[in-house]
Amino acid sequence: MNKLQYMIFLLLLIYSAVCCAGPLIAQENSGRDMGSRVGRVLTKDGRIPDNTVFFDDLPRLGKFVDPDQYILGPYDRLLISITGTETRDFDLLVLPEGNVFFPGIGSIRADGISLSEFRERVLEKISKFFYDIELHCYLISPRIFKVFVSGEVNMPGMVEVSAVESVSEAIKKAGDITSKGSSRMVEVRRKGEVIKVDLMKVIRAGDMKEDVFLSNGDAIHVPSAEIHATVHGCIRRGGRYEIVQGETIRDIIQFAGGMSGTAVRDSILLSRVIAGDTVSTFSVTVDDFDKKLKDLDVINILDRFSTAARVFVFGAVQKTGRFYITEGEKLSNLLARVGSFNNSADLRAVSIERENKEHLRIDLTKYLSQNVDLDIRLKDGDKLYVPSVHTIVAVGGEVQTPGSFKYQGDLTVAHYVGLAGGPTEKGSMGRIVIYSPDGSVRKTTKDARPNRGDVIIVKKSKVRLAAEFFNGVIRLGTVVISVIIITR
Repeated sequence: MNKLQYMIFLLLLIYSAVCCAGPLIAQENSGRDMGSRVGRVLTKDGRIPDNTVFFDDLPRLGKFVDPDQYILGPYDRLLISITGTETRDFDLLVLPEGNVFFPGIGSIRADGISLSEFRERVLEKISKFFYDIELHCYLISPRIFKVFVSGEVNMPGMVEVSAVESVSEAIKKAGDITSKGSSRMVEVRRKGEVIKVDLMKVIRAGDMKEDVFLSNGDAIHVPSAEIHATVHGCIRRGGRYEIVQGETIRDIIQFAGGMSGTAVRDSILLSRVIAGDTVSTFSVTVDDFDKKLKDLDVINILDRFSTAARVFVFGAVQKTGRFYITEGEKLSNLLARVGSFNNSADLRAVSIERENKEHLRIDLTKYLSQNVDLDIRLKDGDKLYVPSVHTIVAVGGEVQTPGSFKYQGDLTVAHYVGLAGGPTEKGSMGRIVIYSPDGSVRKTTKDARPNRGDVIIVKKSKVRLAAEFFNGVIRLGTVVISVIIITR
C-alpha cells in the first residue's frame, strides 16, 4: 500500500468513527445538559422526540402518588399499557372537557375520579373488544394549573401549581405568610366548600394529612391571626404561638415541644390581661391545664431549681404541698388555687407561720365576705396550716374524773361536768372557764354549750378559797409565834 492509499484509508476510518459516535456524543451531551429528562434516546437524525418529558419540567414529589387518592383532571398525561397477545402502549391526555380519547375505543370520562377508578373504567370498556389482557394505567406527568392566593401573603395573586402540590407549596410560591397572617386557619375554597388547613400541625407534628393537595379551580385565603400566646421558661421551644379558639395551656405546651427536664411540672404561672392594661399573674396547677387560653396570655414554666417565691399548704384542704406565688399575691388568690376544704376543716383556727417565726391567726370565715381589707399579702416561705375541727371536749380542774368526751352539740357545760363525775367538794359550778383551740379564754355558766375542742375547767369555790386562805393565815401565824418563842 503506497503512501496515498494509506492516507485515504486513514481518513475513511476517522470519518466512520465520527459518524458512528456523533449521535452517541450528542445524546451524552444532551443527557448531561438536560440530564433531567425521561428517555435519553435520540431519533436517528439526532433530534429529541417531541413527546420527551424532562425531570426539570416535573414537580418535586414529597411522596409517591397514590393511585387511589390522586384525582384526575384536564391535562393530566397518562400511560396506558395493554398486555395480551401483543403489547401496546398509549400516551394519552385528559382533554379540557375532562375526557380521554382512546384510539379505536372512544371517549372515556376521567375528570374528578381517581387514577384507580379510571383504570377500572378503561378495563371495562376495552374488555368488550379484547380478551385475556392485562391493563396498566400510570401517571406520566401531573397537570399544571393556576390557583389564586389571597390574604396575608407577601405576593398575593395567581400562582402556578401542579396536582401533586399542596397548600403549603402554593403559599410558598406566593411569598409565604406575612407576620400578621394565620398559619392555623388557612382556607381552601373548592366548589362552594371551605376546607380549613392547620399548617402548624404539618410543621410541628408532621401531620401531612392537613396539607391538602390542590385541584383545578381552588382558591387559597390566608386570614389574619386572631389569638397569640407566649410560652417561655423551662420549655423545649419557647416563643410566641398562634392559638386557635378553644385551645388550652396543655395544647400550647405540647406545640412547644413539652417541658424540659428541670421544669416544675405540677404548676405554671399564667399572666393575663384582665381589663385594659391591667395584667394579673397567677399560678395554675396541672389539674387545670385544660384552662382555655386568651389573646396575649403569657405562660412561664418554672425551674424547680430556681429561687421563685413559694408557699406551703398543709392540713385539712383538698390540695396540699408547694404553691408558687407571684410578687404581691394575696391569701384569697392562694385559697382559690388550693380548692375546697375537708369536712373537718376548722376555718376559724387557720394559721400562717412565716420564716421569721411570726405566727398569724386567721379566721377564714371572714374571707367569705370578700372583704379586701382583710386580705393578707403572702411572703416567700409562708406555711399555711388549716387544722381539723376537734371532735372532743375536755373537762378538768375540780372534777371527780377529768378526761375527754365526744362532742355532742346539744350538751351543756353541766352535762360535760356530769360526764366527768361532777365537781369535787372544792369545785364550784359557778366558777367555770373555757379554753378554746384558738387560745382564747372565756368565763361561762353551766348552761352554756361549748364548742368542739374546748377545754372546760371547773375552779374552786370562793368559800373554799376563803377558808383555805384563812387556814393558811392561821398556819402562818402559828409558825411565826413558834419562831418568836424559840428565839427568846
